[in-house]
Amino acid sequence: MRIEKIETIRVNIPFEAPILWSQGYRNSTTRTLIKVYTDEGITGIGETRGDNGIEEMIREMAKKLVGEDPFHIETILERFHMKSYFHGYFGLSAIAGIEIALWDIIAKKADRPLCEMIGGMYRKEVPFSGYVFFRLKDEETGAGGEKTPEEIIQFCDKAVAEHGFDCLKLKGGAHDPAHEIKVLRALREHFGPKFKLRIDPNGCWSPQTAIRYARELDEIGLEYLEDPCWGIEGMSRIRKDIHIPIATNMCVVNFDTLPVGIRENACDIILADAHKWGGIWVTKKLAAVCEAFHLGMSMHAGAELGVSTAVNIQLAASTPQINYSIDGHYHHELDDIIKGGKHKYINGKMRVPDAPGIGVELDEEKVAFYHERWKNLAFEALNGERPDTDRHLSRCQF
Repeated sequence: MRIEKIETIRVNIPFEAPILWSQGYRNSTTRTLIKVYTDEGITGIGETRGDNGIEEMIREMAKKLVGEDPFHIETILERFHMKSYFHGYFGLSAIAGIEIALWDIIAKKADRPLCEMIGGMYRKEVPFSGYVFFRLKDEETGAGGEKTPEEIIQFCDKAVAEHGFDCLKLKGGAHDPAHEIKVLRALREHFGPKFKLRIDPNGCWSPQTAIRYARELDEIGLEYLEDPCWGIEGMSRIRKDIHIPIATNMCVVNFDTLPVGIRENACDIILADAHKWGGIWVTKKLAAVCEAFHLGMSMHAGAELGVSTAVNIQLAASTPQINYSIDGHYHHELDDIIKGGKHKYINGKMRVPDAPGIGVELDEEKVAFYHERWKNLAFEALNGERPDTDRHLSRCQF
C-alpha cells in the first residue's frame, strides 16, 4: 500500500455562546481536516488545529509522503522531527493531523477499531468532564451570559441533567481569583462532597496568589488544580504548599519539558493531547513515562470536532494510564461534520466507536457548509479575541 495524495480543508463551527478564557473569548472552533488517499482505495481522515498556516505546512509535508507506506509510522515521524523546533505547536499539530489519518488507514486495512491497533480496548466507555466556562451572551439567541455563582449553577444543572457528567471543570483566568473560587465553593455546596470538581486558571495566577488561596482550595476539595501558575518554575514553587493534585497542559508540553517537570516536581497529572504533542504514537509513549514515574494522566481539550473526539475516545479506551475523566468542549459546539450527527454522552461517557479505523466518516455536505462558513468569517471571529474586552488578561494580572 502506498500514499497517493493528501488533501486538507478548514471548517468552522459555532459555539452555543462565546466562552471566556484568559486571552479573550471564543465563539467558534476552527479545525483542519485531512484526507490521505492510498493506491488501494482506502482513505484515512484526520483532524487537527485550525490555525493559519497549518494547511500550508501539511501540504508541504505531503510532498515527502507520496509513495510512502502508511504503516511506516516511525519512519514518517522521524522525517518531520525538526518541525517542532522551527514551528512549535503548529508543526506538531500538522504532524498529528497526518499521523491520525495514517492510523485510520492502518486500522481500516485491518478491519478493526483504532483502539485494537494501539493496545486493545481497555475500557468500552470513556468518561468526560463537563467543561464549564463563564460566557458572554449571544445577542441573537440569548444563550450564555453566565457570570454569577447562581448563573453558573443553572448552566451546570442543565449540563449534568442532559449529559450525565459526574465531574465539572471550571475554566478560570477570566475573572478575579476570589470570584472564581466563590463559584467553585457554590458548586461544591450545590453538588455535594462526592461530586468531582476541577479548575484551570490557565497559568494566570502568580505563585503568591495560588499559595494565598491554597487553604480554600483544600477545603473545597478539588479533584485537581490545573496550571495555576506559569511555567515549570512557578508550578514547582507552589507544590509544597498545595495539598491537592496539580495537573498541567502548559508547563509540561513535550518530551523536552517532560524530564525537567518530573525532576522539579512541578505536577502530579499530565494532560495529554495528540494534537499538541505530535500524534497518537507519541501519546502512547507519554503514557509509558507517566506509568514509570507514577504520574496521573488525563487529556486536554482543544475544541475538537467529531474526528478528533473519536481519536481521543480511542486513545483513552486503550490507555490504562489515562485514569481521570478527559476534557472536551463538545457540549458547547452546535454541530459537527461527521455522518450520523454528533457523538452522544451517556451518563457522562462516550462509547468507543466500533467501526473500522477511527470509527467515524465525514459528512461531505456539512464539511462543505462549514468550510464556507470559515471562508466568510471576519478575522476577529477566527482568532477568538477582541481588543477592547476586559477579559484580555495578562498572566501577571493576579
